[in-house]
Amino acid sequence: MEKIGLQFKKISNRLESGRNRALKELGLTGTQFDLLNYLYDRPDEETTLSHIAAHFDIKHTSAIHVLKILEEKEYIRKEPTKRNPRFKNICLTEKSLSLMDHFHQGLAHVNEQMLQNITTEEQKQLTALLSKIYDNLQDLECNQKKEN
Repeated sequence: MEKIGLQFKKISNRLESGRNRALKELGLTGTQFDLLNYLYDRPDEETTLSHIAAHFDIKHTSAIHVLKILEEKEYIRKEPTKRNPRFKNICLTEKSLSLMDHFHQGLAHVNEQMLQNITTEEQKQLTALLSKIYDNLQDLECNQKKEN
């Protein structure tokens, strides 16, 4: 029987490979897509440069660079926030909304294919088991940090 960690790695590689192939066709990097996806998941919330830098745990200069590229590609626009016009709210454009809708449909297809022949009950069990594994690994990391 293969080691579980290796199975996780193989699954992750397969998913990432498909994602990278799709993004390459769109002319986007994973980082650019992740930022668009973050904005897509927050349609009714103001999102500033500071929110983005904090969420992705990156420097403001790195966030500025990615935002500049996305703005040049017309995937985002900036407009003054309601609270303070000096700050800019980062918004998706119609172009990016269409792209994200399309990408999420493709993702739904991948998830459907990945879970084919797995019952709803098995999916619930799998989700619970994966959560336990994640928590266990997080505990291990915390314990290792305490020891050092």
